[in-house]
Amino acid sequence: MGKRAIWICVLILLSVTARGERFRFLHITDTHIGVSAHHQETRDYIQTFNALTPQPAFIVNTGDCTELGSAEEYRRYREVMSELRIPLINVPGNHDVRWSAIGKEGFAKWLGPLRMHWERGGYHFFALDSTALLEHHGHFEEADLRWLEQRLRRLPKGTPVFLFFHHWVATGQKMVDNEYRLLHLLAPYNVKAVFVGHGHKDTVWWRNGVLFLMARGLYQGSYHQVEVDDSAVRIWRVVKEKGEPTLLADLPRAPQRIPQLRVQSVRLQGNELLARLQWRASDGTLPDRWEMCFDNDAWQAVTVQGGDSAFTARVPLRDVIPGTHRVHFRAVCGEKRYEDAAVLEIPGAVRPLWVFRTGGSVKAQPIVYDGTVYISSFDGTLYAVDVTSGRLRWKTFIGGTLIAAPAVTEEVVVIGSTSGTVACLRRSDGHVLWRTSLPPPVFASAGIYEEVICTAAGDGKIYGLSLRDGSRLWEFQTGMFVQSRITPVRGMFIVGCWDNHVYALDARTGALRWKQKFGRSFYYAPAIGSPATDGARVVVPSNDGVLHAMRVATGEVLWEVASAQGNSFGYPSPLLKDGTVYCGALGARGLVYALDVRTGQPRWVAETGQVMYDSGCASAQGYLFTASVNGVVYWIEESSGRIVRSYQLAEGHVFCVPETDGERFVIGSLNGTVYAFPARVRGDETFEK
Repeated sequence: MGKRAIWICVLILLSVTARGERFRFLHITDTHIGVSAHHQETRDYIQTFNALTPQPAFIVNTGDCTELGSAEEYRRYREVMSELRIPLINVPGNHDVRWSAIGKEGFAKWLGPLRMHWERGGYHFFALDSTALLEHHGHFEEADLRWLEQRLRRLPKGTPVFLFFHHWVATGQKMVDNEYRLLHLLAPYNVKAVFVGHGHKDTVWWRNGVLFLMARGLYQGSYHQVEVDDSAVRIWRVVKEKGEPTLLADLPRAPQRIPQLRVQSVRLQGNELLARLQWRASDGTLPDRWEMCFDNDAWQAVTVQGGDSAFTARVPLRDVIPGTHRVHFRAVCGEKRYEDAAVLEIPGAVRPLWVFRTGGSVKAQPIVYDGTVYISSFDGTLYAVDVTSGRLRWKTFIGGTLIAAPAVTEEVVVIGSTSGTVACLRRSDGHVLWRTSLPPPVFASAGIYEEVICTAAGDGKIYGLSLRDGSRLWEFQTGMFVQSRITPVRGMFIVGCWDNHVYALDARTGALRWKQKFGRSFYYAPAIGSPATDGARVVVPSNDGVLHAMRVATGEVLWEVASAQGNSFGYPSPLLKDGTVYCGALGARGLVYALDVRTGQPRWVAETGQVMYDSGCASAQGYLFTASVNGVVYWIEESSGRIVRSYQLAEGHVFCVPETDGERFVIGSLNGTVYAFPARVRGDETFEK
């Protein structure tokens, strides 16, 4: 029986109960099955579930099904779960795609669709993918949100709905960048509960009349049991410490009238924010207190004026970064919170020169070459955009997800896809000259040296391909997989790999010239930040917070520098320029370092105060450009480390390394937008009194 036929059978089994019949289901999460980890704990629970009477209709695992998302771990997971006599729905978590050589394609192959919709007893259930490839954070792709919205619209009014996905939302600590889009989409519907994982905590919270529930990992001894019938929904938590289930909620099946908070408008009035709020509660209840926050900042109490249903809030503004902000207000009524938000533009001395929207997320570095920006998008399309105007020159659909940056020469553009396709396009018009297939997915941004392309695939091999026709010239087997940019230098390709090695391979033959091993375990490999070179040295970070400099010719380690405690080298890619290494560090302080390339000694350290992940540095006009994960872009003076300016992009995680043509720089976001900014700026960077 084929994979599609199997899932059709599962959906039929899930949908056999008529409306009015009582049934129950279970929510588990974060099983983290490894090659040898958490098998017995999970098997013990499987026996418990199999013994339940009556038998649950189904079980949903909300992600981190495996530890590393390898084929071997998926095989072990299926082997363990085959002992279940209950239909099982699996949802992807960050551990299933963050360190996985086979990506989301691997999850779909082994554990089923990335999103699902089924019905049972008049209740509708939606399993969603909240993961961002190769990342810890969450994101809902626009195509998935449109799919959900279309299906919700077709439901009869008042239909009760449950949702399942991995990352938490609506807590105030934003893990999913576009959570507001999801919550706004759900608002008109009778959503009874949302089940998540990721946080490894037993907790519940209410937002806008919807109950959200998180459980610990199953191996930690926690799951939810839900019973539904024609009139009610009852949710219990079962934890190993107590044995007996604890009733968390007894909810009516029918939709209930709940208070409604609406942010009708937000605007600047002098040096204050003026917000018009509407509050409607059928029983005349007024909030116990009001709170407000900018973007992902901490909630703060605010005073409102007015009465009945119309209220006004005035909030002084100081040192707010110019740009696009989402301003959140919430009314607190006991344990329940009712929220809404609106977008506010804060003016400043700088703004984007242009913006370009693709059809999917942008994670890879845009590449600027001879007046054109080449952009990879998660919608499977490569875009060519005029760097001066932001106008589209051409676009070509490649397929799969484009998480790799393109490699560009005078004549061609080469791009790899998670589908395994490597394509060579004519640079002038995007015409495909050839395609070749490698074992999927292709994450690595290719390097080109003379007539050889170097890329890497899901089988853990590094490949040398002919630039002329895509034929395979050589291959080199690693111990894991490659996701960062492959760097050509002096007849070699320098490659950082998740097997903890940095490899130098002969460009023409693929022969190993040298290798170095860094990082105290797999999780700390030199694999995320891309190698950077000045021709004599190559610098690469490992995720244990160490920056390593090697001699290009031999791989000899010249120096190693550790980042400050709590701020780790390993994620942002370094930049080498004019005898200086510039490199950001992961951590709450958002540090950016300038180091002497010969000795590794620091020249300065800048502190942005915002968490950084994969975004490295670009340089032009005496400034560095970089960005935090929440989309704050920085101009930093190269000579001193002084932060000259900052700008807040519209909400969307930023993992993108900026790119510059000398006059301007461009950067992309998971919100699907690429922005261009002037390289040289003047004036104050903040909105002040």
